[in-house]
Amino acid sequence: MNCEPKLILGIETATINCSVGLVRGEKIIGQQSVTDRAVHSERLIELIDSLLKPRLTLLEIAAIAVSIGPGSYTGLRIGLATAKGLVFNGNKPLLPVPTLTVLEAVARSETDKKAVFFIKSHRDLIYYTVAHENEPLVLKRPVAHDRIETVARLFPQHQLIGNDAFDDQFGERLKVCYPTGEITALIAARFYSELLALSRPDLEPDYYSNLEAKTWPRC
Repeated sequence: MNCEPKLILGIETATINCSVGLVRGEKIIGQQSVTDRAVHSERLIELIDSLLKPRLTLLEIAAIAVSIGPGSYTGLRIGLATAKGLVFNGNKPLLPVPTLTVLEAVARSETDKKAVFFIKSHRDLIYYTVAHENEPLVLKRPVAHDRIETVARLFPQHQLIGNDAFDDQFGERLKVCYPTGEITALIAARFYSELLALSRPDLEPDYYSNLEAKTWPRC
């Protein structure tokens, strides 16, 4: 019986960080990324090719993990469409990883303080989760949607961790951080059984549009 740990390719396109990574079991063995706006459709396949060649081919990948949201509407669709094309041609599992969990895992490599992890929605609105100091990582925390100023007041002792859209408002309290492809793959490896149960050909990005409807300002 072949007991070699699975090779998992991770794809992260929910933010301006277009990123891919590869893990074997729970060991990161490679990553490629480019942080810029509107480059995902042009660079994603190029990054995957660069990550795999010359040592590996897609045939050796056991599963593909994709950051499923919340995040950029266009970015999420590009990432998922690419993952579907790679996965179902080879009959491989497609593992949908919550984007805010990826962001938390990236940030936790540097801090264990209590924190609000956020992805920008529109204007001053964010999707966010909250974790206490030294709280273990879980696959999915409750996600909320509100103005970042409101969230900062609700959690005055928490560090704010997310993209750079609001760094001029909160100074050192805000840590700029982006989810990455290798951590997407790593989370998929850690929670493989739970995510495997969610693998299906009709997966859609998790936009959390139900939360937006509750908080979007009315005219």
